[in-house]
Amino acid sequence: MTRTTRSFLAVVMFCLTGFAAEDAWAKREPPADVPPVVSGNVRYEAAHFMTPCDPNQNGGCVVAYDNTSNAQLWAVKVYCTKYDPNLEQDVQDVFITSLALSSSSQLQVSNEAGKHFTIDPTTQKVSGDTTGCSGRSSSGCSYAPGSSQTSWLLLLVVCGLVLLLGVRRMRFARSQRGGWATGFGSGGGRRWHRWAARQ
Repeated sequence: MTRTTRSFLAVVMFCLTGFAAEDAWAKREPPADVPPVVSGNVRYEAAHFMTPCDPNQNGGCVVAYDNTSNAQLWAVKVYCTKYDPNLEQDVQDVFITSLALSSSSQLQVSNEAGKHFTIDPTTQKVSGDTTGCSGRSSSGCSYAPGSSQTSWLLLLVVCGLVLLLGVRRMRFARSQRGGWATGFGSGGGRRWHRWAARQ
């Protein structure tokens, strides 16, 4: 086994180990689907990931859609999750567990932390338990974004580049060896013979 092959295999093992560790750090189960609630021609859904409320927070977002056209009508950030940057983000996420309409047509929301909130569909005002947000707006919240997704993507990009370079180097090394052995196996071999003929 050549030095290039050994280096290539070492990089592959490093990447596989990194992906396995990244998966092991994500210790929580994915959130359960929350059935949407329909009132008249409006459908209310709990958005878990990449929400229109805040792309840096998973969970805590309720979105209203036109039930005929599926056009988004509004989105409300019900509560804010404050992340500890020293911990993985996914184990700190708090997701909505249920949506329901009260007899007065108010939207009732519960989450994994056992908190309960009420949204007025007309004004989108949130009431109930403490939201954890700074001020009280549908988008105002202080938080520290986690780094798990960013680190995973960075590892993926770096490993991809290293593996690509490793494959190119192995192909180049093989073509060089073939060219020297036969004189016609590669462009490098032909160039060497032309140089040798001039000496």
